Amino acid sequence: MAEQIIFVIAAAAALMSGALVVTLENAFRATVALIVTLVSVAVIFLLLAAPFVAAIQIIVYAGAIVVLFLFVIAYMGDRPAPGLEDRLAPYQAFTWIFVIALIGQAGIMLANSNLVGLYDEPAATDDIGSPEAIGRAFIDDYIVPFEATSAILLVAAIAAVLLAKRGVNFEGGR
Repeated sequence: MAEQIIFVIAAAAALMSGALVVTLENAFRATVALIVTLVSVAVIFLLLAAPFVAAIQIIVYAGAIVVLFLFVIAYMGDRPAPGLEDRLAPYQAFTWIFVIALIGQAGIMLANSNLVGLYDEPAATDDIGSPEAIGRAFIDDYIVPFEATSAILLVAAIAAVLLAKRGVNFEGGR
């Protein structure tokens, strides 16, 4: 029973802070909300008996990648886009209607679902979160997505530096 309570709290924190990540206008506050989201996901991994994955979640994502985001935010500064107006502002009501409809549809779908494990106790796992099992999965089954993710992160870091340089050049240098 305690695990279910912790799961509900962690899941609610992950969902609420994840929503804050995409709705907050201040980039620094959105990054702090991202840290809360990643820590909540790490708690869920701990509940799934995957302590190694939880530790990696904290060290790599909440630590290294979010620090990179904060570095880029600090490097670029908090400056508004020059002379650009939000062309999608008139359609914001439609976005919220779509989001509410999507949440309602997901609720109806889950209520009518017969997914295995949704209403019964989870099955015991043998070796789901050990470093050996994760390493074997990375090397054997998921090597291409793993390497593609690293390439995407490298491109994102380079793009962030180029955007920051363009912003500095646009302002006439610092």
